[in-house]
Amino acid sequence: MSIFDAARGVEGRRDPANISATGHQVDCERIGETWLGQPVNSLSALVFVVCGLVITTRRPERLWVGVALMATGIGSFLFHGPMPAGSQWAHDVTLAWILVAVPGVGTRWHEWVKLPGLILLGAFFALASGFAEPVFVILTAISIVVLLKRDRSLATYGPLTLLVFTAGLGRLGATGWPLCDPDSLLQPHAVWHLGSAAAVMWWALAAPEPTSRPAEAG
Repeated sequence: MSIFDAARGVEGRRDPANISATGHQVDCERIGETWLGQPVNSLSALVFVVCGLVITTRRPERLWVGVALMATGIGSFLFHGPMPAGSQWAHDVTLAWILVAVPGVGTRWHEWVKLPGLILLGAFFALASGFAEPVFVILTAISIVVLLKRDRSLATYGPLTLLVFTAGLGRLGATGWPLCDPDSLLQPHAVWHLGSAAAVMWWALAAPEPTSRPAEAG
């Protein structure tokens, strides 16, 4: 069984037992036999795409933040919805990409966090998919430190507060945690999708550009 199929059941749906074995977070919502395996989580992921489009049109100097956010939405939609082979990989790669793009775009690392960063992350997760959770934690911590070092105004504190709050709700709603109800239309993981997408858009539209290099579109 390949790394892409390790979390899929015999009917092409993710088997919670297999997901647990891979070390990835189970997102509570019951997996059905319809095209959208987890309809609430998958449809809420499309908010990433909408927010990414807003960023690309309103802040062209942060174009690649918007592109990475849209990619995150597509990867998450595939992972929670139709769940084709490779969707876990797409989910992990694109989520890591936005965590790199947000602190990196507009800095001396600008060129590296665009397509080269995506390619490097894709190769890494193809070889080391089991390290997704610790990688997300590390990249999130680095991003928060970098953003707060750069700017400590409401334009940064506000989005980070929203992100942390909805991430906490998402964790409390994970499988086996107090807020988990697999059959509910109110899925905490979906709330995290909405909150984190809104937080990135809020930051991208409101936060000042870093002073380490000139603003650059694309």
